[in-house]
Amino acid sequence: GGIHVDKVKARALSRGLITKEQAAQMADHEAQYLIFMPGFSTAEKITNVSGRGVGMDVVKTNIEKIGGTVDLQSIQGKGTTLKIKIPLTLAIIPALIVTCGGDRFAIPQVSLLELVRLDGDQPAEKIEMIHGHPVYRLRGQLLPIAYLGHELKLDDDLERVDETPKALNIVVLQAGGSSFGLVVDEINDTEEIVVKPLGKQLKSLSCFAGATIMGDGRVALILDVIGLAQKAGYITENPDSAIVDSGSRKRKDIESRETLLLFDAGRNNRMAIPLSMVDRLEEFNPSNVEFSGNREVIRYRDQIMPLIRVNDYIHSGGCQQQSAAESMQVVVYTENGRSIGIVVDRISDIVEENLSVKRYAHENGIFGSAVVAEKVTDLLDIRSIIQQADPFFFGSQNVTRN
Repeated sequence: GGIHVDKVKARALSRGLITKEQAAQMADHEAQYLIFMPGFSTAEKITNVSGRGVGMDVVKTNIEKIGGTVDLQSIQGKGTTLKIKIPLTLAIIPALIVTCGGDRFAIPQVSLLELVRLDGDQPAEKIEMIHGHPVYRLRGQLLPIAYLGHELKLDDDLERVDETPKALNIVVLQAGGSSFGLVVDEINDTEEIVVKPLGKQLKSLSCFAGATIMGDGRVALILDVIGLAQKAGYITENPDSAIVDSGSRKRKDIESRETLLLFDAGRNNRMAIPLSMVDRLEEFNPSNVEFSGNREVIRYRDQIMPLIRVNDYIHSGGCQQQSAAESMQVVVYTENGRSIGIVVDRISDIVEENLSVKRYAHENGIFGSAVVAEKVTDLLDIRSIIQQADPFFFGSQNVTRN
């Protein structure tokens, strides 16, 4: 039957949720969203299942908590459509895709040091055996070798030197304080993958940190580098170890680690913000940017989203020049149902760190610096620059702005 807009307005007025002036200025589409307000109900009597005005409010609040949106479209006498959008992304990491035994696997790039390929007679000549374990002399250093097919029981036996194929692909990986080489059948390409956690039944498999869905719809398992090194016997297994996509080694470390989004802003200016403050990462065509007054805005999910350029609010040493053909990279921050886009030069990575501020800043927009991924990184005070750009963003919002 659709939503009767006049009846909704009248009920909201009778419950004191809006004023007469707001009701008069409210468009039909805005009035329909009144059903999500706390305390709103069209039920004549309060029962144990209806009339308290909490149901739709709880739905909308919980969906927005996980970064989702609720869209409502209704035509009186024809019907109502509710669209719920929930973000797919839990974590995005760059990874190297390899093939072994006919299956594809992903190796987080945070653990990747280099790639080595041995052709012709090189495998037989350069792979040596020491105490029954294969090693490779890499620039004068002995590099222990593990065969992925053997460790995952995709092959029956470990290939020996005299059985070594004519070409060998070695992925050199960092595991804790040591490195080792992982032999795979093929090295495919690097991709940014969406990390999916493994189910409870698979949590005990130390060789895997998660899974991802590839472009063709097939599942690829994400290798746990430290777990593989432990299985191969190259590092000591720690009963407290907990393997995650960033290579963290101990559960107590994980609890104190902060997941950070790294990005560039201005010349040689590396910055970070907690990933928990990020609603979405988006890329927009610069030609879609419009102006509302003197503010840059863009149409985004049925909203007019203001844009803030980080370089305008911090001392960044000048802006990088962006060609018209380049996409504009934006970090979307959402609070109280409103979104604002933070324009950066380049989103570079997502990392986990035991964050310790080494230097406290006294300038707007930056509250300190820390060493992140072995580089000095400024910590962006995202709420501060939003407050500078839009002093009313964090204030109380009129319902008509939904």
